[in-house]
Amino acid sequence: MLLHLFVAMANNAVLSEEKLCELSHAGQLVGRRWIAHLVKDGQIEGRYDGEDVVLTATAIDRLRDYLRRPAGREDLVVEESA
Repeated sequence: MLLHLFVAMANNAVLSEEKLCELSHAGQLVGRRWIAHLVKDGQIEGRYDGEDVVLTATAIDRLRDYLRRPAGREDLVVEESA
């Protein structure tokens, strides 16, 4: 779910909860439970319309850091260059 939201953000799009569940191949009930968990964990937040969800700034930073790491090097922390 987080990766789908990250790609949507990169394409200047937003996803509804329903579409996010569909893309993640999760049923609506299970998908909405995961969405609730991710909201509680501070990784995603609802939009003003109450149907769309987006990544939080913290989740975006964490995903960018994770995607910058070389494969197989989860222990490596990549520093931002000035």
